[in-house]
Amino acid sequence: MPASPERILENLFPFYRQEEFPVLLHQYKTWSESRPLEGCRIIDASPVFRNTCAKYASLLAAGAELTVAVSPVMPYDPETAVLLGQYGIPVVEAERAGGPYDVVMDCAGALSHVPSRCGYVELTRSGAERYAACTQPVWMVDAGKIKQIETCLGTGESFFRALEALGIKNEQGQTLVVIGHGKVGRGIALHALRRKLNVIVADVEKKPLASASFVPAADRETLTDAIRHAFCAVTATGKRHAMSGLIDPAMPFSSGVLLANMGVEDEWGPEIPKNRLLNEGRPLNFILPDPTQMRYIDPPLALHNQGALELAEGRVLPGLFPPPPEMEEHFLSLIRSCGSVPPDMLNWIS
Repeated sequence: MPASPERILENLFPFYRQEEFPVLLHQYKTWSESRPLEGCRIIDASPVFRNTCAKYASLLAAGAELTVAVSPVMPYDPETAVLLGQYGIPVVEAERAGGPYDVVMDCAGALSHVPSRCGYVELTRSGAERYAACTQPVWMVDAGKIKQIETCLGTGESFFRALEALGIKNEQGQTLVVIGHGKVGRGIALHALRRKLNVIVADVEKKPLASASFVPAADRETLTDAIRHAFCAVTATGKRHAMSGLIDPAMPFSSGVLLANMGVEDEWGPEIPKNRLLNEGRPLNFILPDPTQMRYIDPPLALHNQGALELAEGRVLPGLFPPPPEMEEHFLSLIRSCGSVPPDMLNWIS
């Protein structure tokens, strides 16, 4: 039985209000009429969680023949994966995915080995390295402004939501050390300042962030001391084993500080045992049913979908290609007019 996008949406509405996913809903309604991906074979490796189903509904409404891939690179919800099978959407292991597909919709390069006729759509910055030498078109969602709504606003919010789910309170005046000041680290720091925490940012280079202190990541003694006196230290560098050699490995055992990671890779390194890290060093927000709230994940997932259409219609040049600014502005106008992301937070993205 063909997968039913209507059934998928019907099952999502008890959990999400329409204003929480205005871009995907607009995409769904528009594509239901025009069917721009009719017969297009697509494989999608987006992290499989309940709110990801909204993006699948849009692709199916467009007429795509959809396969979903799960990967050890990214956590996923097994219950949602089973539900996809009940919807009639095939689910495969990413490393065993064959092909070719017309379009490969990737995340963290998990499907970079799969042949594609039209090209690839990569959701994350960490996947860019896998496609650096690709001679086909690669639509890079993370290269634009829209992805910051997820990585900065959404991931920052979900870090604190995950702490609360674990029963960990963060109180005004406590110190949080954020290691890495890219999109994710910046978002965590901004949400922490909004909660009136004392924020110390560690990075290889100093970047302006009002009301936060700065520690050079290479200053081992100062960084170790900052972590020792914090209630929590969280990594968000995007680099595997980024903390190896940067702190005294004995420090975590003589301190009650909580250690967390919000990157895809193991950033604390082998010196720190996994049982000393919250969620054993895996991204902390992936303990949640929705690792990123629908309102924040909606626009980048819709942009991921849009990349599939651009590739299928031959509008993307070979090499790594960022989303056009005018397309991102269109998505932002939908969020401003009928979405639920607080307007002041949209000012945080650049």
